[in-house]
Amino acid sequence: MNIDNLIKKMEKVFLDLGFQTEYIGEKNEKYMHYNNCYCKISYLMSLSACVIESADCLEDAVRGVLEDGELYFLDSSEAEILSKLRQDLKNYYME
Repeated sequence: MNIDNLIKKMEKVFLDLGFQTEYIGEKNEKYMHYNNCYCKISYLMSLSACVIESADCLEDAVRGVLEDGELYFLDSSEAEILSKLRQDLKNYYME
């Protein structure tokens, strides 16, 4: 599975649900922003999984104070990963 393509599709799920792309901090890191929630998708090579890292405010996102969320293992199908992501975003990040 191509990681870059998967991350782009994961970002599209965020956008479809109303998140907006925002670049934050000195490193100009890409975040998906909704209300006071800032999420970043990271790939963990050692686990062969993507993780959603999140902050509850802009200040934490700028400082890189992020909490790890659910893992999305690449041994699942792309459709399963995107479906699970959509449900998790609705349940945990869109209050």
